[in-house]
Amino acid sequence: MRQENDSRPLPTPDSQELRELVTDVETRAVYRVLYDSRENPLEMAAIRERVKALSGKSNLQMDRRLRSLRTHFDVPAQRIPGKANSFAYPLLGWNPDADQRTARKSIPASTRALVHHTYGNRCAACGRTPKDDQVKLVIDHMVPLDLGGTNDAENLQLLCVEDNHAKQALFADYQEHSAALRESLGLPEVHMRIGELLKAMPGEEVPKELIVLVAREENHGDPTKRMRELRSLGWVIENSQRKKGRRVLSFYQLKHWEPWPPEGPQAAVAALERARRRAKRLRER
Repeated sequence: MRQENDSRPLPTPDSQELRELVTDVETRAVYRVLYDSRENPLEMAAIRERVKALSGKSNLQMDRRLRSLRTHFDVPAQRIPGKANSFAYPLLGWNPDADQRTARKSIPASTRALVHHTYGNRCAACGRTPKDDQVKLVIDHMVPLDLGGTNDAENLQLLCVEDNHAKQALFADYQEHSAALRESLGLPEVHMRIGELLKAMPGEEVPKELIVLVAREENHGDPTKRMRELRSLGWVIENSQRKKGRRVLSFYQLKHWEPWPPEGPQAAVAALERARRRAKRLRER
């Protein structure tokens, strides 16, 4: 999640300041294209063609070069209205989270190999593979670094470029709630993490991806069970679905909430479940 951008002017493409920050010639060519297209941000294909014309190289490894630039600069993936799965890449300014993003460089090769092995060289979101579907996979932080995520293997997954950019765009859409997300992620119980996020976004349709993010559960599971458990505590949560491209997106909207029970929601839910099982056994006698 990005905070308000640093107000310093961006370095010009030919400046010594940029050469000191970005030592790779091809990456500086990417920066030049982004800098020159600030008023009319380009899609990846157009960026690639312009960089190829500048550098004379076709094997540009654009995703790696963008990640390198994002260490210093704010370059989000922004959805293009009316075009399914299409993104533009504006150069918005300096990245105020640069110190945290620098940590991306420290993921050891052994950890990267472990992540590829764990996910079977397959996108965790759509299941596509480079071999069968000609997609490119990147390592993604499940909980972003600037929300307290780490470079530990447990916080890393494989995503295809398309799903990775869709996730970036999702977080950009909800950057105004970054404080709520960060606070929710730090709470000790999963019900609290989900509930406090919903409370922080009253009346809004909260996408399933954000719910799964704050739930921080190993199976990345469908939050239906947790919503059912919150409803057992008196919460009113509505679920809706909408189709977008090849996906069906799920949303949750909070209509009513109750204070957390003194013993905590997890203990309260467990007590309700025990009572339900006792009642069932009595009925079956």
